[in-house]
Amino acid sequence: MPILTVRWLRIAALSMLPWLPLSGAGCTPFVPRYDYEIEPDPTRMEYVIGPGDIIDIRQWKNPDVSGRVRVLPDGNISVPLLGQVQAAGLTARTLREKLSKGLEKYIAQNADMPTLTVAVDEFQSYTVSVVGEVSQPGHYQPGHYVSVLDVIGLAHGLTPYAKGEQMFILRRASSEVRKIPISYPALLTGKHPEMNLHLLRGDVLVVP
Repeated sequence: MPILTVRWLRIAALSMLPWLPLSGAGCTPFVPRYDYEIEPDPTRMEYVIGPGDIIDIRQWKNPDVSGRVRVLPDGNISVPLLGQVQAAGLTARTLREKLSKGLEKYIAQNADMPTLTVAVDEFQSYTVSVVGEVSQPGHYQPGHYVSVLDVIGLAHGLTPYAKGEQMFILRRASSEVRKIPISYPALLTGKHPEMNLHLLRGDVLVVP
């Protein structure tokens, strides 16, 4: 190779060095301006029963009252001696108190030594959805609380066409729906754990 050509390549390479830091700065992931601390964390709250959940009811020495029941779409469960009882919207603790009060007319309920236990056996009402540019968009019933990264994993990851920095969660609160911005590249850095929210029942993760 001619000497002049080698010198020209060296000069061209050196002239690009001042731009390297700028190129690195341009790769910084986009971080949305949002206060993620205001969002509730379901893992720190008592689980609220919903339609589809399987409830395990056990009354000591009373197998006729004991058993597993599914919460119906209208929110009720069928309990021997009591008939239809509203369960959706209650925690397992408050439902136990409600059933205990109703059953005390037929079965002695000792306040000092509870003989009735109520537990959620299957969390079927906890559902989340993923739509858009993921490999397997859909409606998921994971059976446990999932975070943003968890649900992306359930959907088998983003497609090559996904705009990960423009993701958002659609969350219904009372009568309104709000958007919570999420940046997938920022999440992958591991420096923004507050953005990896646990999804609430009914949340929809949208991946443009």
